[in-house]
Amino acid sequence: MSGTAIFKKRWKRARERMERSGAGALLLVPTSDLQYLTGFRGHISDRLTCFLLTAEEAFFLYPGFEKARINAELLDMADCKAHVDGDDPFGTLSSFIKDKTGLIAVDNRMWSGNFLTLQDRLPKNRWLNASTILSPLRMIKDDEEYRLLREAQLLAGQALSDLYKWGLEGRTEKEAAAQLTEFCARAGLGKADWGPIVGAGPNGANPHHGSSGKIIARGDPVVIDFGGVYFGYQADMTRTPVIGKASDEFKEVYEVVLKANEAAFQAPRLGLPCEQVDAAARSIIQQAGYGEFFTHRLGHGIGLDIHEDPYMVKGNALPIAAGMSFSDEPGIYLPGKFGIRIEDILFMKESGAERLTSFPHELTEL
Repeated sequence: MSGTAIFKKRWKRARERMERSGAGALLLVPTSDLQYLTGFRGHISDRLTCFLLTAEEAFFLYPGFEKARINAELLDMADCKAHVDGDDPFGTLSSFIKDKTGLIAVDNRMWSGNFLTLQDRLPKNRWLNASTILSPLRMIKDDEEYRLLREAQLLAGQALSDLYKWGLEGRTEKEAAAQLTEFCARAGLGKADWGPIVGAGPNGANPHHGSSGKIIARGDPVVIDFGGVYFGYQADMTRTPVIGKASDEFKEVYEVVLKANEAAFQAPRLGLPCEQVDAAARSIIQQAGYGEFFTHRLGHGIGLDIHEDPYMVKGNALPIAAGMSFSDEPGIYLPGKFGIRIEDILFMKESGAERLTSFPHELTEL
């Protein structure tokens, strides 16, 4: 299926949800939502760039000097209008919207200043969070999205394998993070806008440790959490190898985290609330006496964004559906000692969850 056909199909589904919600227009700025509907990501800046979808029309407003960055499908599908510095793009946009709709679903990542300006120009309109329309669509991945996510995880595994061969002992956390980024690039992944996280020894007890100048030494467990981007889709993986021989305490805790990871992999069933996947892993850790040291949710959805719906967390009663993709990343973090996290990306099928992450889980001593 061509890119244009994919986007047209997504427009149809978005319009169906707009009609059900009562929204006459969907207003997006350059975020992953816009990328999902048009293939164009761009960047948010003081120069207004926005896309408006109504029941019958599609309108794209952009800074004229950036036309070369816009994909041909968007220019072909939408009524595109450029503005230049000194123009009044808000006037252009509000004139296009005026009298077309009462309720507008607006991107929740539009700059507040721009949103307030638009509200001033359109005082009679009402507003809705666009996520209520797009998030349910984006949660259910199609066959092409599945393929891209699976390939992204495979490439991440290649990069981590290269890092293990490169060797960690005697390197600083920052050096290891930089080298891992290079290996991701060589594997074919674009740079993630976060991490990598490399936390050696006691630093691994901070789940979001900022890689530092600490030298990775023999005996150190090393939490390595990283990702990359493959044709827009995210990779995300965490492993915790040990430099040299693992201590008996580390082996014991590692086995608990590994069992929790497996429990979360086995738990998903169609219609089961998302929170039950978190509970499946958390119960393993609690029963082992480490419950207070599992300090974050089990997982997050993944796709065009590294974190998106659905979230595997207590309180989320959303039923699991085929096509969802999410992380399985239990962890135990012992202050002053070490941390352990094992993270895979799962994809939900009719028969159950599939691991898209194929990199080995067993305790690795480097």
